[in-house]
Amino acid sequence: MRGVLKVSMLISLVWLVPCHAATTVIHAGHLIAEPGKPPLDRRSIVIEDGRITAVREGFVAGDAVVDLSDAWVMPGLIDMHSHITVTMDMANPVADFLAAYTGRSSARALSTLPRVRAALHNGFTTLRNLGDPASVSYDLGNAIEAGIVEGPRLIASEPQFGVPGGDYEAFLFGARAELEGVFRSRGTCAGVTDCERVVREEVRRGAGVIKLRLSAQPMISPGSGPMETPEEIAAIVRTAHRLNRKVAAHSAGDSVANQLVIDAGVDTIEHGPLNDANIAGMAARGIAYTPTLLAAKITVDAGVPGMPRDYYAKAVESVRKARSAGVPILFGSDTPVVPLERAVEEFQLLTDAGLSPDEALATATVNAAVALGLEETMGSIAPGKIADLIALQRDPRSDLAEMKEVFFVMKGGKVVREDAMH
Repeated sequence: MRGVLKVSMLISLVWLVPCHAATTVIHAGHLIAEPGKPPLDRRSIVIEDGRITAVREGFVAGDAVVDLSDAWVMPGLIDMHSHITVTMDMANPVADFLAAYTGRSSARALSTLPRVRAALHNGFTTLRNLGDPASVSYDLGNAIEAGIVEGPRLIASEPQFGVPGGDYEAFLFGARAELEGVFRSRGTCAGVTDCERVVREEVRRGAGVIKLRLSAQPMISPGSGPMETPEEIAAIVRTAHRLNRKVAAHSAGDSVANQLVIDAGVDTIEHGPLNDANIAGMAARGIAYTPTLLAAKITVDAGVPGMPRDYYAKAVESVRKARSAGVPILFGSDTPVVPLERAVEEFQLLTDAGLSPDEALATATVNAAVALGLEETMGSIAPGKIADLIALQRDPRSDLAEMKEVFFVMKGGKVVREDAMH
């Protein structure tokens, strides 16, 4: 009996002694902890259980040490506008949408695996996936979170929410009437009650964000008003916010429709362009802007039917004015319009539109985290944040082309890419 008591006391003591969590320490020669703030030299980033616990001056010891003492270290990148599960041939984009809607979802998911891995290895540790006609994003995101698949964390909306007669109707893909059901988006809704319903159902399915798509009707038919009613837009936004989901609104460039979503209180506006009243409304409400400049340039250069030749120039001017008004600017690649390997060219185009290099880097880090409502957990390198880090050999602020040269990526405290420096 006395021996049993001793064993029991020993077990109790073991439970009382705190376990020492293994620490990984990154020795950062130059640390851009938050773009826009001065870089720090010779810092140690201490990581436990996937989170940063301390940033210390000098190089300190740890259970495991990652030597980046000759490198530039900064937060992992956040792409705020992607369609990573979709492919696109600019010469025949409809064919790719047909394949996404009608093909086997398992084949679509498997074909996406190399792309999500490539995006992560390029430094993007988080993607906001805004529209997936194949409807594989939620399961893919869960597989990534579980460690089954390597890729960025996904914040996704599989459908694009809009009204009947909007941009994703079957007849626009050339489908005959009896096949229209195949192309029906789960986000299509008519009237307040229906629009509340589809948002509720999609949140339960796994939507981490709601993508509202304004119809291009005013651009297609000059003089036409918006396809959507203010009440329908307000119902989508109000329901999403009640369920703690942000709303990203696709703009086809019509200022009246833009104002409807601004007045409804969406969180971000995608693409544009924007007029002065739109920009003033966004600044007053704290609505951020994802201009996707490279995608605009590519579509104009490709001569996509229906795309105005001055669209890119207007988008650049929108960025310039939005920045001056204090509207937060966000990085968005709009993959697959933009090939993955070219996505970081967006940084340079943003500086061409008036942003400083620091401001351009902030679009994919701290600005993006704030727009997601996740500034307490990502977007900068500080105690308490998720350990999402990338490293480059040279200062990217001196030449943003360096963003193509990421050689080290850590996501959630796990090293997923570590090339030798050269």
